Formats: sequence, C-alpha cells, structure tokens
Amino acid sequence: MVEYLDIVNEKDEVTGKDLKDNKKTKGFISRTVAMFIADGDKLLITRRSPKKKNSPNKYDVAAFGNVKSGETYEEAAMRELKEELGIECDLKLVDRIFNDFGEKRKYFTGVFLGSYSGNVALSEETIELHKLTIPEIEREMENNIDLFCEGFIKDFNAVKDKLKSMVGNE
Repeated sequence: MVEYLDIVNEKDEVTGKDLKDNKKTKGFISRTVAMFIADGDKLLITRRSPKKKNSPNKYDVAAFGNVKSGETYEEAAMRELKEELGIECDLKLVDRIFNDFGEKRKYFTGVFLGSYSGNVALSEETIELHKLTIPEIEREMENNIDLFCEGFIKDFNAVKDKLKSMVGNE
C-alpha cells in the first residue's frame, strides 16, 4: 500500500507531501505520534516485535506511528491506538516535541496521554505489555537503558514531569 507523509518545516507547517518510503533517503521532516496510556497510576509499556526494522525487541510507548498526509496528530493517534492495541479512549495532547535522530530521521512528535483499564489486543508489531509506574520506568531506564528504544527514551524524558502531574506518581 502506498503511504504518503506530510513534509513539514522547522515550525511544523506543512510544505508538501512525499512517499513514506522516501523518508530515509530524502530526510524530510515529518510527523509522528506517541501514546502513553495510563491504567490507574501505571503506564502501559510495550515491547516491540523482533521483526521491526527499528529497535526490535526494545520497550516502547503503548502505541506509536506516523501521521499520514492530511491527518491531524489526533486522528493519527486514535488510528494507531486502534491498530496497535485494539482500543479507543480519550487522548490529551501532553506536548509536541522535535526529535532529531540523525541519519535523516527528523520528526515532530505529538505525545499523548490516554486512560484505559480494559483488555488490549497486541498487534504483530508488539510482543509484550507491561504496566509500570513512572518511578518504576525511571528505575528501569537507569539500570537497563539498552532495553528501551531511542524514541521512547527521548519522548519519556521530554514529558515525564508533565506525565507525573497528570498520572499522579510524583
């Protein structure tokens, strides 16, 4: 399936679109979404499939994905939650951050927080689900940073203080 992404400038303004497959060769800035999902005072953390191209077998946010051309951050976040976890919930934008991973991988990421306490259905993109408090995540990252994907580390560190006040584990 052909998938287009919006190309954005340094102010996150759409300037055009291109094929997702051209992202790595052309290095344009695009948009992604990262969803933290709270179940009480714990956050759902997933482990990526060993089949993933980027960060296989690493721990990540509950759901993550590209914002397709013409989609809003909110629409993409809702779509990705449904695709990756089989759930729907209200989402609140925590922050929008710029991530530069080098190697032509530059993104504006809309980081969201939702609340959900039911069953989830992991997709083929994820192989495990864990529920951890924010202090537990911080300890795990301190002791085993290599277990987490680079995107999770950057996103979590950028918004952890806001998450603490929203989820309630100061």
